[in-house]
Amino acid sequence: MNAVLALAQEMFVLLAIGLIGFVMRKANILPKESNYVLTQVVLYITLPCLIIYSMDITMSLEIMVEITWLLSLSLFALFCATITGYVMRKTAKMPENQEGVYEAAIIFGNQGFLGYAIAFLLFGEIGVLYTAFFMIFFLFYVWTYVIYVVARAGQTISWRQILLNPGVIATSIGFLVLLAPFRLPLLIGGVLADIGTMTLPLSMILIGSLLAGLTLDSFKQLIKNRYIWYATGAKLLLLPMYLIPFLWLPVSTTVMGVAILVTATPTAPTVPMFAQKYNGDVSFATVTVATTTILCVITIPLLYAFILFVR
Repeated sequence: MNAVLALAQEMFVLLAIGLIGFVMRKANILPKESNYVLTQVVLYITLPCLIIYSMDITMSLEIMVEITWLLSLSLFALFCATITGYVMRKTAKMPENQEGVYEAAIIFGNQGFLGYAIAFLLFGEIGVLYTAFFMIFFLFYVWTYVIYVVARAGQTISWRQILLNPGVIATSIGFLVLLAPFRLPLLIGGVLADIGTMTLPLSMILIGSLLAGLTLDSFKQLIKNRYIWYATGAKLLLLPMYLIPFLWLPVSTTVMGVAILVTATPTAPTVPMFAQKYNGDVSFATVTVATTTILCVITIPLLYAFILFVR
Protein backbone atom coordinates (compact mmCIF):
# COMPACT_ATOMS: atom_id res chain seq x y z
CA MET A 1 0.00 0.00 0.00
CA ASN A 2 2.88 2.39 0.80
CA ALA A 3 4.36 1.84 -2.66
CA VAL A 4 0.99 2.56 -4.28
CA LEU A 5 0.63 5.82 -2.31
CA ALA A 6 4.20 6.85 -3.16
CA LEU A 7 3.46 6.21 -6.81
CA ALA A 8 0.33 8.37 -6.65
CA GLN A 9 2.39 11.15 -5.05
CA GLU A 10 4.86 10.99 -7.96
CA MET A 11 1.96 11.51 -10.35
CA PHE A 12 0.88 14.66 -8.51
CA VAL A 13 4.42 16.05 -8.75
CA LEU A 14 4.15 15.70 -12.52
CA LEU A 15 0.89 17.67 -12.54
CA ALA A 16 2.44 20.37 -10.37
CA ILE A 17 5.23 20.92 -12.89
CA GLY A 18 2.67 21.29 -15.67
CA LEU A 19 0.78 23.82 -13.53
CA ILE A 20 3.96 25.89 -13.20
CA GLY A 21 4.22 26.08 -16.98
CA PHE A 22 0.56 27.10 -17.20
CA VAL A 23 1.01 29.93 -14.69
CA MET A 24 4.26 31.14 -16.30
CA ARG A 25 2.56 31.38 -19.70
CA LYS A 26 -0.52 33.15 -18.31
CA ALA A 27 1.73 35.64 -16.49
CA ASN A 28 3.74 36.21 -19.70
CA ILE A 29 6.92 35.08 -17.99
CA LEU A 30 7.03 32.65 -20.90
CA PRO A 31 6.13 34.45 -24.16
CA LYS A 32 4.33 32.62 -26.95
CA GLU A 33 7.62 32.06 -28.77
CA SER A 34 8.83 29.98 -25.81
CA ASN A 35 6.76 27.02 -27.01
CA TYR A 36 8.90 26.71 -30.14
CA VAL A 37 12.14 27.18 -28.19
CA LEU A 38 11.20 24.57 -25.57
CA THR A 39 10.19 22.15 -28.34
CA GLN A 40 13.55 22.50 -30.04
CA VAL A 41 15.51 22.19 -26.78
CA VAL A 42 13.73 18.98 -25.77
CA LEU A 43 13.69 17.29 -29.19
CA TYR A 44 17.25 18.18 -30.17
CA ILE A 45 19.15 18.37 -26.88
CA THR A 46 17.69 16.97 -23.66
CA LEU A 47 15.80 13.94 -25.03
CA PRO A 48 18.71 12.61 -27.14
CA CYS A 49 20.97 12.96 -24.09
CA LEU A 50 18.45 11.02 -21.99
CA ILE A 51 18.25 8.27 -24.62
CA ILE A 52 22.02 7.80 -24.79
CA TYR A 53 22.46 7.94 -21.02
CA SER A 54 19.69 5.39 -20.43
CA MET A 55 21.50 2.88 -22.63
CA ASP A 56 24.85 3.24 -20.85
CA ILE A 57 24.36 0.09 -18.78
CA THR A 58 26.35 -2.99 -17.81
CA MET A 59 25.11 -6.38 -19.05
CA SER A 60 25.25 -9.59 -17.02
CA LEU A 61 24.35 -13.20 -17.83
CA GLU A 62 22.00 -13.42 -14.85
CA ILE A 63 19.47 -11.03 -16.35
CA MET A 64 19.57 -12.23 -19.97
CA VAL A 65 16.43 -14.38 -19.56
CA GLU A 66 14.44 -11.51 -18.13
CA ILE A 67 15.73 -9.19 -20.85
CA THR A 68 14.47 -11.69 -23.44
CA TRP A 69 11.05 -11.54 -21.82
CA LEU A 70 11.18 -7.74 -21.81
CA LEU A 71 12.05 -7.55 -25.49
CA SER A 72 9.27 -10.01 -26.35
CA LEU A 73 6.73 -8.10 -24.27
CA SER A 74 7.89 -4.84 -25.82
CA LEU A 75 7.33 -6.12 -29.36
CA PHE A 76 3.93 -7.49 -28.40
CA ALA A 77 2.88 -4.21 -26.74
CA LEU A 78 4.12 -2.22 -29.73
CA PHE A 79 2.21 -4.44 -32.16
CA CYS A 80 -1.01 -4.12 -30.12
CA ALA A 81 -0.60 -0.34 -29.83
CA THR A 82 -0.01 0.03 -33.57
CA ILE A 83 -3.03 -2.06 -34.56
CA THR A 84 -5.23 -0.30 -31.98
CA GLY A 85 -4.10 3.17 -33.09
CA TYR A 86 -4.52 2.34 -36.77
CA VAL A 87 -8.01 0.85 -36.37
CA MET A 88 -9.20 3.70 -34.15
CA ARG A 89 -7.90 6.30 -36.61
CA LYS A 90 -9.45 4.57 -39.64
CA THR A 91 -12.86 4.39 -37.96
CA ALA A 92 -12.78 7.98 -36.69
CA LYS A 93 -14.37 10.92 -38.46
CA MET A 94 -12.20 13.94 -37.77
CA PRO A 95 -10.23 16.66 -39.57
CA GLU A 96 -7.14 15.47 -41.42
CA ASN A 97 -4.72 17.37 -39.18
CA GLN A 98 -6.14 15.55 -36.13
CA GLU A 99 -5.95 12.01 -37.53
CA GLY A 100 -2.21 11.55 -37.16
CA VAL A 101 -2.19 13.20 -33.75
CA TYR A 102 -5.02 10.92 -32.62
CA GLU A 103 -3.15 7.81 -33.73
CA ALA A 104 0.14 9.00 -32.21
CA ALA A 105 -1.55 9.86 -28.91
CA ILE A 106 -2.70 6.24 -28.62
CA ILE A 107 0.65 4.68 -29.58
CA PHE A 108 3.15 7.03 -27.98
CA GLY A 109 3.24 7.05 -24.17
CA ASN A 110 5.33 9.07 -21.73
CA GLN A 111 7.65 6.11 -21.36
CA GLY A 112 11.00 7.84 -21.61
CA PHE A 113 10.08 10.46 -19.02
CA LEU A 114 7.53 9.12 -16.56
CA GLY A 115 8.32 5.46 -17.28
CA TYR A 116 11.82 5.73 -15.85
CA ALA A 117 10.58 7.61 -12.79
CA ILE A 118 7.95 4.97 -12.00
CA ALA A 119 10.38 2.08 -12.58
CA PHE A 120 13.02 3.60 -10.31
CA LEU A 121 10.49 4.46 -7.60
CA LEU A 122 9.07 0.93 -7.47
CA PHE A 123 11.98 -1.32 -8.45
CA GLY A 124 15.18 0.71 -7.99
CA GLU A 125 18.12 0.60 -10.41
CA ILE A 126 17.07 -2.75 -11.89
CA GLY A 127 13.78 -1.09 -12.86
CA VAL A 128 15.65 1.59 -14.79
CA LEU A 129 17.74 -1.08 -16.53
CA TYR A 130 14.66 -3.08 -17.50
CA THR A 131 12.87 0.04 -18.72
CA ALA A 132 15.82 0.83 -21.00
CA PHE A 133 15.54 -2.59 -22.63
CA PHE A 134 11.76 -2.47 -22.80
CA MET A 135 12.07 0.81 -24.73
CA ILE A 136 14.73 -0.19 -27.27
CA PHE A 137 12.31 -1.00 -30.11
CA PHE A 138 9.96 1.73 -28.96
CA LEU A 139 12.60 4.47 -29.33
CA PHE A 140 13.22 3.67 -33.00
CA TYR A 141 9.50 3.39 -33.59
CA VAL A 142 8.68 6.76 -32.05
CA TRP A 143 11.25 8.59 -34.13
CA THR A 144 10.20 6.93 -37.37
CA TYR A 145 6.61 5.69 -37.62
CA VAL A 146 5.10 8.05 -35.04
CA ILE A 147 6.67 11.08 -36.71
CA TYR A 148 5.36 9.77 -40.02
CA VAL A 149 1.73 9.46 -38.84
CA VAL A 150 1.78 13.00 -37.41
CA ALA A 151 3.61 14.63 -40.31
CA ARG A 152 1.89 13.02 -43.28
CA ALA A 153 -1.19 15.28 -43.02
CA GLY A 154 0.68 18.48 -42.25
CA GLN A 155 3.43 18.52 -44.88
CA THR A 156 5.41 16.42 -47.30
CA ILE A 157 8.08 14.48 -45.46
CA SER A 158 10.66 12.06 -46.84
CA TRP A 159 11.97 8.90 -45.24
CA ARG A 160 15.36 10.60 -45.18
CA GLN A 161 13.92 13.27 -42.85
CA ILE A 162 12.34 10.58 -40.67
CA LEU A 163 15.45 8.43 -40.35
CA LEU A 164 17.97 11.25 -39.99
CA ASN A 165 16.48 12.93 -36.94
CA PRO A 166 17.95 13.39 -33.45
CA GLY A 167 15.94 10.56 -31.86
CA VAL A 168 17.04 7.88 -34.32
CA ILE A 169 20.63 9.16 -34.30
CA ALA A 170 20.68 9.21 -30.49
CA THR A 171 19.21 5.69 -30.27
CA SER A 172 21.77 4.41 -32.78
CA ILE A 173 24.55 5.92 -30.70
CA GLY A 174 22.92 4.40 -27.62
CA PHE A 175 23.09 0.93 -29.17
CA LEU A 176 26.81 1.38 -29.75
CA VAL A 177 27.20 2.45 -26.12
CA LEU A 178 25.13 -0.56 -25.03
CA LEU A 179 27.29 -3.00 -26.98
CA ALA A 180 30.60 -1.44 -25.97
CA PRO A 181 32.66 -3.47 -23.44
CA PHE A 182 33.07 -0.39 -21.25
CA ARG A 183 30.95 2.36 -19.67
CA LEU A 184 31.08 5.97 -20.78
CA PRO A 185 33.65 8.13 -18.96
CA LEU A 186 32.27 9.61 -15.76
CA LEU A 187 32.45 13.17 -17.10
CA ILE A 188 30.51 12.36 -20.29
CA GLY A 189 27.97 10.24 -18.41
CA GLY A 190 27.45 13.04 -15.90
CA VAL A 191 26.87 15.63 -18.62
CA LEU A 192 24.36 13.36 -20.41
CA ALA A 193 22.56 12.62 -17.14
CA ASP A 194 22.33 16.26 -16.07
CA ILE A 195 21.03 17.39 -19.45
CA GLY A 196 18.77 14.38 -19.93
CA THR A 197 17.04 14.78 -16.58
CA MET A 198 15.80 18.20 -17.72
CA THR A 199 13.55 16.47 -20.28
CA LEU A 200 10.67 15.72 -17.91
CA PRO A 201 10.32 19.16 -16.26
CA LEU A 202 10.83 21.02 -19.55
CA SER A 203 8.28 18.81 -21.30
CA MET A 204 5.66 19.32 -18.61
CA ILE A 205 6.33 23.07 -18.49
CA LEU A 206 5.76 23.08 -22.26
CA ILE A 207 2.47 21.21 -21.89
CA GLY A 208 1.31 23.70 -19.26
CA SER A 209 2.32 26.57 -21.53
CA LEU A 210 0.48 25.06 -24.51
CA LEU A 211 -2.65 24.61 -22.39
CA ALA A 212 -2.45 28.23 -21.25
CA GLY A 213 -2.46 29.29 -24.89
CA LEU A 214 -5.92 27.78 -25.42
CA THR A 215 -8.96 29.97 -25.00
CA LEU A 216 -11.58 28.77 -22.53
CA ASP A 217 -14.06 28.22 -25.37
CA SER A 218 -11.52 26.14 -27.32
CA PHE A 219 -10.74 24.04 -24.27
CA LYS A 220 -14.43 23.43 -23.57
CA GLN A 221 -14.98 22.41 -27.19
CA LEU A 222 -12.01 20.05 -27.19
CA ILE A 223 -12.82 18.46 -23.83
CA LYS A 224 -16.20 17.49 -25.31
CA ASN A 225 -14.49 15.80 -28.25
CA ARG A 226 -15.24 12.11 -27.86
CA TYR A 227 -12.06 11.11 -29.67
CA ILE A 228 -9.93 12.63 -26.92
CA TRP A 229 -11.70 10.36 -24.45
CA TYR A 230 -11.38 7.35 -26.76
CA ALA A 231 -7.63 7.97 -26.97
CA THR A 232 -7.46 8.40 -23.18
CA GLY A 233 -9.24 5.13 -22.52
CA ALA A 234 -7.12 3.24 -25.04
CA LYS A 235 -3.83 4.65 -23.73
CA LEU A 236 -4.42 4.26 -20.00
CA LEU A 237 -6.50 1.06 -19.85
CA LEU A 238 -6.80 -0.89 -23.10
CA LEU A 239 -3.12 -1.11 -24.05
CA PRO A 240 -1.85 -2.30 -20.63
CA MET A 241 -4.73 -4.81 -20.50
CA TYR A 242 -3.21 -6.62 -23.48
CA LEU A 243 -0.29 -7.60 -21.19
CA ILE A 244 -2.38 -8.72 -18.20
CA PRO A 245 -2.56 -12.42 -19.31
CA PHE A 246 1.24 -12.63 -19.04
CA LEU A 247 0.91 -12.19 -15.26
CA TRP A 248 0.02 -15.88 -15.01
CA LEU A 249 3.20 -16.97 -16.82
CA PRO A 250 6.52 -17.71 -15.05
CA VAL A 251 7.80 -14.14 -15.46
CA SER A 252 9.15 -12.09 -12.56
CA THR A 253 7.01 -9.40 -10.94
CA THR A 254 9.65 -6.80 -11.74
CA VAL A 255 9.57 -7.62 -15.46
CA MET A 256 5.78 -7.59 -15.58
CA GLY A 257 5.55 -4.46 -13.44
CA VAL A 258 7.88 -2.58 -15.77
CA ALA A 259 6.14 -3.82 -18.91
CA ILE A 260 2.58 -3.08 -17.79
CA LEU A 261 3.19 0.23 -16.00
CA VAL A 262 5.45 1.65 -18.70
CA THR A 263 2.83 0.72 -21.30
CA ALA A 264 0.19 2.44 -19.15
CA THR A 265 1.96 5.81 -19.08
CA PRO A 266 -0.05 8.78 -20.43
CA THR A 267 0.33 10.24 -23.90
CA ALA A 268 3.81 11.69 -24.22
CA PRO A 269 4.43 15.46 -24.16
CA THR A 270 6.42 14.88 -27.34
CA VAL A 271 3.18 14.39 -29.33
CA PRO A 272 2.24 18.10 -29.14
CA MET A 273 5.88 18.88 -29.99
CA PHE A 274 5.63 16.73 -33.12
CA ALA A 275 2.24 18.28 -33.91
CA GLN A 276 3.70 21.77 -33.59
CA LYS A 277 6.73 20.90 -35.71
CA TYR A 278 4.79 19.07 -38.46
CA ASN A 279 1.58 21.15 -38.59
CA GLY A 280 -0.71 18.75 -36.75
CA ASP A 281 -3.49 19.86 -34.41
CA VAL A 282 -1.48 21.07 -31.39
CA SER A 283 -4.56 21.88 -29.30
CA PHE A 284 -6.03 18.38 -29.75
CA ALA A 285 -2.67 16.84 -28.84
CA THR A 286 -2.18 19.09 -25.80
CA VAL A 287 -5.62 18.41 -24.32
CA THR A 288 -5.14 14.65 -24.86
CA VAL A 289 -1.82 14.80 -22.99
CA ALA A 290 -3.49 16.78 -20.21
CA THR A 291 -6.42 14.36 -19.77
CA THR A 292 -4.24 11.25 -19.83
CA THR A 293 -1.68 12.79 -17.46
CA ILE A 294 -4.33 13.85 -14.94
CA LEU A 295 -6.17 10.53 -15.01
CA CYS A 296 -3.00 8.39 -14.84
CA VAL A 297 -2.72 9.55 -11.23
CA ILE A 298 -5.57 7.11 -10.65
CA THR A 299 -5.04 4.41 -13.29
CA ILE A 300 -1.33 3.65 -12.80
CA PRO A 301 -1.52 3.11 -9.01
CA LEU A 302 -4.62 0.94 -9.55
CA LEU A 303 -2.80 -1.17 -12.15
CA TYR A 304 0.15 -1.58 -9.79
CA ALA A 305 -2.18 -2.61 -6.96
CA PHE A 306 -3.73 -5.19 -9.33
CA ILE A 307 -0.28 -6.58 -10.22
CA LEU A 308 0.54 -6.97 -6.51
CA PHE A 309 -2.83 -8.63 -5.88
CA VAL A 310 -2.32 -11.20 -8.66
CA ARG A 311 1.28 -11.85 -7.64
